[in-house]
Amino acid sequence: MIVGGVLCGGLGKRLRPLTDNIPKPLLEIGRNLTILDRLIMQMKHANISEIYLLAGYRHEKLVKRYGENWKNVRIHYIVEDKPRGTLYAINSLLKSVESDLYLVMNGDIVTDIDLSRMIAEWKPGTVSIALASLRSPYGIVQVSGETITGFEEKPVLPHYINAGIYLIDAKLKHRFLEYGEGDVERLVFPRLAEEGLLRKYFEAEAYWKSIDTVKDLEEVRMRLSARG
Repeated sequence: MIVGGVLCGGLGKRLRPLTDNIPKPLLEIGRNLTILDRLIMQMKHANISEIYLLAGYRHEKLVKRYGENWKNVRIHYIVEDKPRGTLYAINSLLKSVESDLYLVMNGDIVTDIDLSRMIAEWKPGTVSIALASLRSPYGIVQVSGETITGFEEKPVLPHYINAGIYLIDAKLKHRFLEYGEGDVERLVFPRLAEEGLLRKYFEAEAYWKSIDTVKDLEEVRMRLSARG
């Protein structure tokens, strides 16, 4: 059995005033299509029918939109009283719900990473992290000695970044529960990496974008609009 969890508790400060009254996952990226709508549908297409929204800020807005059942997906809510970091939210899911495998996603990403394929390639006894290519936020100037030879607009760099999608084996949940709160990226993942228990999942051609600023939001809207 696989259950899904979506991290929805952030304050979205850099997107204010758009997030003054709604949580960031409810920002629209298309006509009546929110970031979270898309994430839930992606999980549904991966045959995940039980999804937990790990909420906090303006959680009542999530309840109003999704209720207990949305597009034939059962929606549950685990609400924190104040922001306590990604690890606290993930632990709330791991402690509250029994499952063989947990798929956890950041609630502020737009991607076409194939979740079904990620699940199929997961190795029992490990935690998988989806990775994305690191694209330079700036154009690159190419030089030879003292001469500028050309320019390259925001190239892909030879590095990976954490795409915010995790597959967690229930057999390893105790490694997360050793900590109360904080960031999973700093507390748990480095230790699992040292022990060889952390695996990558990567699709070279997959689109991925974290919605951190208004510019990011506009980029995603334009991309999805162009795709129809």
